[in-house]
Amino acid sequence: MKKTLLLLSIILSAMTAQADIKESLMTLLRNHAKTSQTATAKRSEPFRMSQHKQDSIVKSVTSLYTQGKISADSVVSLALYHKTGSPEVAERCLKAVINEKNLRSVTELGALYALTPQFSNKAAEGIKLLQAAANAGDNDAYAYLGLYYYNHNDFKKAKAYFDKCNPMTYGFGNTALGGMYLQGKGVKTDIPKAREYFHKAALQGYARGTSLYGHNLRASGGGPIDYPEAFFWLYIAGDLGDDTARATLGRTLNGESFGEGEAAEDGELALYWISTVNSMQNMKNEPVYKDGFLPGLKAKEAAAEKGDDWARFYLGSMNFNGDFLNQNYARALNYYEPIAINGKLPATLLALVNSRLAYMYKNGKGIKTDAAKAARYAKAAAKYGSIGAYKMTEHLN
Repeated sequence: MKKTLLLLSIILSAMTAQADIKESLMTLLRNHAKTSQTATAKRSEPFRMSQHKQDSIVKSVTSLYTQGKISADSVVSLALYHKTGSPEVAERCLKAVINEKNLRSVTELGALYALTPQFSNKAAEGIKLLQAAANAGDNDAYAYLGLYYYNHNDFKKAKAYFDKCNPMTYGFGNTALGGMYLQGKGVKTDIPKAREYFHKAALQGYARGTSLYGHNLRASGGGPIDYPEAFFWLYIAGDLGDDTARATLGRTLNGESFGEGEAAEDGELALYWISTVNSMQNMKNEPVYKDGFLPGLKAKEAAAEKGDDWARFYLGSMNFNGDFLNQNYARALNYYEPIAINGKLPATLLALVNSRLAYMYKNGKGIKTDAAKAARYAKAAAKYGSIGAYKMTEHLN
């Protein structure tokens, strides 16, 4: 599910709570609030899909389902695929399988009603559906309920639901709890505890929590400053699509969207970052780069040689993107393939790795073109949540 609905205020308040973050970053974040909110509003605006088109999609999906060609879970995935473009299509697809004892459909329909402006008149019904799913133990339902009550300033209820998210597997809940401890909302302010929650979220591959953990590592108050690790986690967060992390490292936006991370797809926002974020030349004078990237790079290279998949992802992404290292697809492929084989990293990272491997094999980047391998990696990426890979599989098939 798209969990990027977590309020931007969590990020902004998290940053302002760190007293020694430079004023330049604070200015950047204030500007980011205005521009990002505008772009997010544009991206969340549903397309004006004709009734005929809606009917055609729903008919196709329900037909495949009744014929036994796709599962109820697949119908839910297709509903989520259309959720932003047409909430109405998502609703009709979810309602087609909600009576089939499919817990995901109950959760996602509840979230659609409770959290989507177009269905504000059905919010009460959405809450009932989410509570039913939560009572059945669904982690997504707990998170959605927490977000609903957080948005309505009922922090006591929000925390109660976030606490019920599986702390070992659910990055969204940990990020929200970290934000609450950082801001003192519903709990006593405790920055070291906030850092602990952000660290858990980072290890679960949740982009926003990863970004906040990286920022926390470069500022006092939550524990020791660690520039190499700050750069490492900020880079990963940026690679997963967190705009604030991208901006902090002086990176531009590339419009990709994978798994839980979501990059800006709005051209105006991309141009905004390109024109206002520090250039790479200025970035080299910043402590997070000077004392973080260069010393940390050697350590991550050594860790990758020993089989550390996090280090492999970091180095593979740098070689693939060409951000801080020269672009080298062959090296990226060598770092990425063991990750895909091991399958031990969080789903968001595996979605990105498999999607990029599919791209390289499809287009002969760093390797000889191989359509069969491209299709295999694309299907794996789609399974892990990559919308881009989902589209690619349609063309490859």
